[in-house]
Amino acid sequence: MSRPLAISLRCHEAGEYDALMDWLTERADMAETDPAGLAPEMEALRQAGLLAACLPDAEGGQGLGLGAETAITAFELLRRMGRANLSVARLFEGHMNAVKLLHLYDGPGARVAPAVRNGALLGVWGADGARPLRGFATGGGLRLEGEKIFASGLGLVRFAIVTLRDGIADDGPDRLALVDVSDPARQDPSAWKASGMRATVSGRFDFSGLEIDAGHIIGQPGDYVREPHFEGGIWRYCAAHLGGAEALVALWRDALATRGRLDDPMQLGRYARAVSLCRAMASLLRETARTVEAATDEREAIDAAVAAALLARQFVEEGCVEILQLAEKSLGTAAYMTGTPIERVRRDLSIFLRQAAPDAKLLKAGRLLAGASDAAPW
Repeated sequence: MSRPLAISLRCHEAGEYDALMDWLTERADMAETDPAGLAPEMEALRQAGLLAACLPDAEGGQGLGLGAETAITAFELLRRMGRANLSVARLFEGHMNAVKLLHLYDGPGARVAPAVRNGALLGVWGADGARPLRGFATGGGLRLEGEKIFASGLGLVRFAIVTLRDGIADDGPDRLALVDVSDPARQDPSAWKASGMRATVSGRFDFSGLEIDAGHIIGQPGDYVREPHFEGGIWRYCAAHLGGAEALVALWRDALATRGRLDDPMQLGRYARAVSLCRAMASLLRETARTVEAATDEREAIDAAVAAALLARQFVEEGCVEILQLAEKSLGTAAYMTGTPIERVRRDLSIFLRQAAPDAKLLKAGRLLAGASDAAPW
C-alpha cells in the first residue's frame, strides 16, 4: 500500500518530500549506469504517493496537475524533480500528462486507476517513426500496425497513451488510445542515440499486431491537440527545465567556491545573471500555469492561455541556453568532464530543451497575440 505524501501548496516544506528529492539527487549520476535504471526512483515515487496523487479524487488521487487548484503545486513539484534529476522529471511529467488526458476526454481512467495506485507508470508517446502508428478496425476494436520513436520510459511505462491514424485514410485528425506497452520484445532502447537523457530509456516501440478493444479508445479524433491543454500544457515540461537550470547554477556556484573564485568580479556577474534568469523563469511559469489551468472555454481565454504558454516556453528555452553558456564559459573544460554531476545536468538539459518545431510555436504565439481583441495583449 502506498504511503501518501500530503499534497498541498506547502508540500515543499514537508520533511518527507525533501528527503525524497535529496535521494533522487544523490542517485542521479548512477541512474545512467545502474542495471535497474530508474526503477528504484519510480518505486520511490509510488511509495511517496506521487503517482496516485495525479489521479482524480474520485479514483483515490488528489487531482495533482488536473486543474487550477493544484497547478502551482504541480509546478513546484516538477521544478524540484527537475532540480533533482531531469530524467525522473521527464517520466513523471509524462505520467501526469497521461492521467490528465484520460480525465479530460473520458478515457478508461477508472479501469487504470487501480494499477496506478499500485505503482503503474503512464506515459504519452506521440512521435511516429518510419512506420506511423495506424489502427485497423476489427470486429470489436483495432489492430495496430506501426511504431513510436522517442518513447520515454521503455520497460518502466506500463500503459502509454498513443496517437494513431485511421488504418485506411491518410488524412484526418489522430485518435488517442491507451495501450499496454510492457512487452520487452517490442522495446528497442538502442534507437536512442542522443547523448542526454539516457536514464529515461527512450527508444522505439513496435506495436505491429497488437489488438485493443474499443474501450481503450480515448475521446474523439482531434482531442489530443485540443486547446488549451495541448500547447498550453507545455508549462509542465518547462517547469522541469527550470529545475535543471537551477541545479546547474547550484553546482556551478559550488565549483567556483571550491576553487576560491567566487569573489572574481567576472564570475560574480555571470552567476548573478544566471540567478536572475532562474527567478524570472519561475515567476513567469507560475503565472502561466495559473492562466492555462484556469482558462475558460471561451475562445479568447483559450487563445490567451496558449499564447502565454508558447511565450513562456520560448523565454525558458532562451534563458536556459544562456545559463548553459554562462556556466560553460565560467567553468571551462570542467563543464565537459564526464562522470561529473555538472556534465550530466548540462548534457540532459541541453537535449531536454529541444522540443519539436520551436519556430512554429513562436509564430503561433505571434498570430494569437496579433489577432487578440485587446490592443495591449501584454
